[in-house]
Amino acid sequence: MKNSKDMSRKLPEYTICGTLFTVDARIYEFRETAAPWNKIPMDDFWEEAQTHILFDRQTKNVYDGPLVKEIMPAHVELVIVPPITELDPVGLALHYNLLDEVFIPKSKAVKLQEGAPAALQQNARKRQKGRGI
Repeated sequence: MKNSKDMSRKLPEYTICGTLFTVDARIYEFRETAAPWNKIPMDDFWEEAQTHILFDRQTKNVYDGPLVKEIMPAHVELVIVPPITELDPVGLALHYNLLDEVFIPKSKAVKLQEGAPAALQQNARKRQKGRGI
């Protein structure tokens, strides 16, 4: 059971309409990778379901104008964003002060465990035989 509260981690990235964003669910925001001051808060995003947003390709942020289709600019596009649990499961766990793997699907967690370095697997075998480290 890993807990990365005191360790730095590589943040995941997600592209919205050709703009690369760094996903940081720990502080509940998307940050444009090339311009980190451009942020999209995740307050209105679903954690376990897709979120539909109107994305303004000029401001590279959520559209904040009239929602009348006839006067909506052509540079505004409807985008479907995956659930936060898929984008940054470790960050979401840190947001709620939980263990890192809480939001990682069990199928992925098993694959991660199978890919553990040989030294860790050897330690696990020693514990199973009753010999301590």
